[in-house]
Amino acid sequence: MTGLLLRLGSHDIPAPDSREQIARHAQTAPDAVIEIPDLANQAFEKDTRALTEIFSRDDDFVIGSSRPRAAQALLAHAAVDVPPRTTWLQLPFDRDALKRGYGTPWFPVIDRARCNGCGTCADYCLFSVYTVEQNLPPSQKIRVAMPHYCKVGCPACSRLCPTGALIFPFCAEAELNGEIPDPPQRTQEDALATLGDDPMRILAERRNKRRLLDPSKFEQAEKDRITFSGVL
Repeated sequence: MTGLLLRLGSHDIPAPDSREQIARHAQTAPDAVIEIPDLANQAFEKDTRALTEIFSRDDDFVIGSSRPRAAQALLAHAAVDVPPRTTWLQLPFDRDALKRGYGTPWFPVIDRARCNGCGTCADYCLFSVYTVEQNLPPSQKIRVAMPHYCKVGCPACSRLCPTGALIFPFCAEAELNGEIPDPPQRTQEDALATLGDDPMRILAERRNKRRLLDPSKFEQAEKDRITFSGVL
């Protein structure tokens, strides 16, 4: 079996014995475990040569990551096919490292198993990060087309995603960074009723509308957007 340690970037610091944990499951030596130290950057740049070469092996894989949901979404964003004979390990990591500064590249990725194509993210984002391709199946309709337009430090759209499908790998909050395997969901109707069809109108009327399942999430999303982008 091939053991693989996927680090999302320099702000992703797995436990010191991560190689040993992966090697144990892969029944191999720790020094045989392959490490990818900058998965987010490779996905952002669509530079998949190293990953494609690794996954071209006719072998079973054991992949360790601090946040497997985020790693899988990053691989999907980069159009890297993970072999079906893969075991994922969630590794302990240094959570404080995520609080010491924003990891880059900062951009959202999508958990396709949870995305229902509702378009809340595309409606809310003012920076054209997302596109909607209506001719695709619901789970594939939303695309992170312009990841470099995303404002570093702002996870506002992820707070409002009805299904918890949006992941910011370097966000310090476990609910938004892919750490939690099964994050809580809001219904599509609740999110759409709150956001309507005009995010700027919501900004003007928000004090008169309290229909979010968790109003604090919407308040924090607006705070994020204003703090990190300067847009009211």
